[in-house]
Amino acid sequence: MSYSLPISLLRQYCFCPRIPYFQELLKLNPPKPVWVKQGEDLHKGQEKIFKHRTLKRFNLVQAKQEFNVFVSAEELQLHGMVDSLLNSNEEIYPIEFKLNGHKPVKGQILQLTAYAMVAEYQYNLPCRQGFILFENKGKTHPIVFKLKNKEQVVIIRDQILNDLEKSYLPDSPATPAQCTQCEYLNHCNDRS
Repeated sequence: MSYSLPISLLRQYCFCPRIPYFQELLKLNPPKPVWVKQGEDLHKGQEKIFKHRTLKRFNLVQAKQEFNVFVSAEELQLHGMVDSLLNSNEEIYPIEFKLNGHKPVKGQILQLTAYAMVAEYQYNLPCRQGFILFENKGKTHPIVFKLKNKEQVVIIRDQILNDLEKSYLPDSPATPAQCTQCEYLNHCNDRS
């Protein structure tokens, strides 16, 4: 079996291309920032809340909802834990819960797109749309899975795999504001 990349690394790569190097190649495990714990608490709360909600916000009448669903596709060399998955028996819809934000950013969209691509393989059902929910604004953002985003997932996956295979530390276009949020800042000797 070939190496399978955690889907969350696609979002991390969009934030800073060095994170997969530190996490996967060097196996660094720095203390998690406080917002990681806040996000974990959010996910637990969402599971309780959704037990009492309808699927109206997703324009669905009936679907089975599961939480923390492991998905993988050896063909795509990707795997991960999607926050929630709706299965209408005709189509599947991945859902990602985010603590903060106003509208989805590139990394979040590509992460959700990758979950969709992998879930299609795993469930043998089409996945044309998913959702990103921002807790702080109570907003549900439908994301249609466009071909260009699927192609971008593959390009980034291949770049990460290539960097890891060559033990290459990529350049980082991260801003100082991004660097101060990163748990790997102490490992970037060229960043301040």
